[in-house]
Amino acid sequence: MLLAAALLAACGDAPHSSGQSEMVALAAAVRVTATGCQTTATAGAGSFVADGLVLTVAHVVAGSDDVQVVLADGSTVDATIVAIDRRTDLALLHVDAAVTPLPRGTMRRNAQGVFIAYRDGVATALSFKALAFVDIESPGLDESHGNDHEGAGDSDRRGYELRADVEPGDSGSVLVTDGVATGVVFARSTSSGRRAWAVDIAEAAPLFALATDEAVDTGPCV
Repeated sequence: MLLAAALLAACGDAPHSSGQSEMVALAAAVRVTATGCQTTATAGAGSFVADGLVLTVAHVVAGSDDVQVVLADGSTVDATIVAIDRRTDLALLHVDAAVTPLPRGTMRRNAQGVFIAYRDGVATALSFKALAFVDIESPGLDESHGNDHEGAGDSDRRGYELRADVEPGDSGSVLVTDGVATGVVFARSTSSGRRAWAVDIAEAAPLFALATDEAVDTGPCV
């Protein structure tokens, strides 16, 4: 269940132009592929949001044997899952690549921005509008898939309701507003067009505190 909590908080940063936001978003974005859970690779997206660290969603990489990312220059690089939270559906990947990360922050009221999706394998900047700041009450990955794993249970997350053209495979796309990473796309409506949801990037703070360069147990596939 999604409960609207408030309009988006204002952010005092000076805005980037739309073109500048697209450029920085494209440069930091990656295509994420994970193997080991299905006969074909599971695909998602993510972005560098700290030096050597890519933020994505847990449901793309959980339980996988191997994770790789495709960088903006087209090169494919191995990734290591160094932090994961199956309740908030977020994960951090360590990637050995010299990519300038996006700064992290919050959105302005009624903010608009871009997220990077992959259409026919091509990184594409798509627009979004944040309609409301919401409290997201939903089952965690394990609760919704019947897994008895440590950390299972309901998930209470802060996030955003979006107007955006989100498609399967876009999970993990990072919202970029005025050149700043503000959220992570994790779900879309199957009954209402152009309606989607993202987790507030502040929910990833505990992962950054825990992350090292060592792989962690990601739990079972979902």
